[in-house]
Amino acid sequence: MRLLLILCSAWLLAGDAWAWEPQGDTGAHDPTLLIQGDRWFVFTTGRGLQRLASDDAGTTWRRLAPMFGEPPTWWADAVPEHKGLDVWAPKLFQHRGRAWVLYSVSTFGKNRSAIGLASSDRPDGDWRDEGLVVQSRAEDGFNAIDPDLFVDTDGRLWLSYGSFWGGVRLTELGADTLRPIGETRFIARRKGGIEAPTMVRHGDWVYLFASYDLCCRGAASTYNIRVGRARGVTGPYLDRDGKDLMDAGGTVLLSSGARWKGPGHQDIVGDWLVHHAYDTERGGKPHLRIKRLSWSDDGWPVIPQEE
Repeated sequence: MRLLLILCSAWLLAGDAWAWEPQGDTGAHDPTLLIQGDRWFVFTTGRGLQRLASDDAGTTWRRLAPMFGEPPTWWADAVPEHKGLDVWAPKLFQHRGRAWVLYSVSTFGKNRSAIGLASSDRPDGDWRDEGLVVQSRAEDGFNAIDPDLFVDTDGRLWLSYGSFWGGVRLTELGADTLRPIGETRFIARRKGGIEAPTMVRHGDWVYLFASYDLCCRGAASTYNIRVGRARGVTGPYLDRDGKDLMDAGGTVLLSSGARWKGPGHQDIVGDWLVHHAYDTERGGKPHLRIKRLSWSDDGWPVIPQEE
């Protein structure tokens, strides 16, 4: 009976989709999700890269020790103005029997940034830094933060990343090296703010999700999640009205509600979409949000809206 009550309090039915109400220590910004049976892990922005774990399939969460206890030496060369152990916007995934995380090192409002890589035998274990993957400098027209990894049905690996500046970029990664190979291109841009790409395949389409407008302002944040789709990984990505995401297109998937403001920086694993939103009932602090992703008859993603 107790388990049933917990589950009933955690699930909120919204039409034909489910919204998950996480319990416990849910403070999180820029979450990424890894599912290993009933054990779920979320890594988030924060000192040393914050880690959350759930042993009951996402119902209740506890905080683990940060991933990094000290900064790798290459951070200072790649981003000289970066201080301490502030790590942003991870992407957690499994590859060839190991857990991996792509992560960002930067300073707010600047594009002298770097995306790094680390690996471990298990998400709650010790991690080994694997070095630099991509970096950007002040003279570049892009910002190397907010990485996402997409593995297509042919086994090819793709890294998308970007925040403001020229927009969202895409490059293929070598399966052995997890380093860029071939051409790097822009696949979405918008002057008013676009960042935090997530790519998934559903049927014959590849979908590009991204966060638009502004984060990091507490309850005044205007973040919202939008989406476009393409027949192939490299695009072009069009929204539901046929507007190209390279021309500021993007169909709104999720926006602010009365309580939860600025939903964004999403990650998608299977049918689950995680993101953060700012809670007006808890001082505008960012918290973990989890929703089940469903699809319309014409192939567009659908999720419950924020309260």
